[in-house]
Amino acid sequence: MWYIWDLSILLSALSLATMLLLIARRVLQERRGRAPADQRRQVLTALIAFTENRDREALKATVLGVQAGMAIDAGFEFISLLRGEERDDVLVAFNECDLPDRVGRLLQKGNVAERIHAAEMLAALGSEDASAKLLSALAQDRSREVRIAAAIALCDLGSLPLLGTALDFIGVAGQRSRRLIELFRRFPRSRFNELAVHASRVDASPFVRAAAIDALAHAGGFGFADFFAGLADDASPEVVAAALRALGLTGHAQAPAILKRAMANDDWDVRAAAAESAGRLGLPELAAPLSRLLDDEVWTVRYAAANALRSFGQPGERLLREIASAEVSRSQRTASLILAEGPVL
Repeated sequence: MWYIWDLSILLSALSLATMLLLIARRVLQERRGRAPADQRRQVLTALIAFTENRDREALKATVLGVQAGMAIDAGFEFISLLRGEERDDVLVAFNECDLPDRVGRLLQKGNVAERIHAAEMLAALGSEDASAKLLSALAQDRSREVRIAAAIALCDLGSLPLLGTALDFIGVAGQRSRRLIELFRRFPRSRFNELAVHASRVDASPFVRAAAIDALAHAGGFGFADFFAGLADDASPEVVAAALRALGLTGHAQAPAILKRAMANDDWDVRAAAAESAGRLGLPELAAPLSRLLDDEVWTVRYAAANALRSFGQPGERLLREIASAEVSRSQRTASLILAEGPVL
């Protein structure tokens, strides 16, 4: 009995010690969690005060008194909200606090996510050596996503090398990244010719060519309509689909004939792109080939065709209702489903 009693007391003491240890750990974690939040609040408060009193020494004292990472993150967030003289004054203070140098070290020694973030911050800070540091990252960083982030930052600074050179640095594997679309969409109008050249190159990656077409369509406008029409017969289905979607944005005198021909293409992505652009351009004369696509073996094509017909207004809706009331088939089910979604907004 005494043995059982002593064991019970020992287990109770162990339980109490464990509970106290967990409580102490929780308190310590909460304190550690509050410290970054407090430092972030200090930096943001100092930045707000600086925009009112321009006391650069007070701002520098606060920035230098917190962890470098916290000062960098809070400062980057704040300057994204500023414009004009206020932004310039804050950037001067940041440069005097050596924040660009800290970001530059992060670009070299941080993990992948930190290096990507550092590339974005260097472009925002715009220090004298920002372009040199980003060029080094573009040429040497071991991560293709960091190299792409460096290229985007260089584009924002107006310092991106020739597109062919930048793509060589990014590497073949990186040329399938969706961030290339972001890079190309940031190209200034004065460099659109580089995008057009790469969109035309039959030896270039189809994804790169399609991304260049997308950027030109969104920023170049109707001036590239003839160019897109010429690419509608390209050997690469990915390029053809991109060209068709571009025509849907710019329009073209030959668009009805081009899209009708593309609706019979062997590649489903090309057929879907043709249907999508027909709806975007509002081409009711293509109602017949679009109706045939309602029986396509690929759901994406059927949905794009039905959506295009619905976008034609009452004539398209009448046609869809006729198909929906016919015998059960893929066309009938597709028309019924699209009608159930309601009218186009």
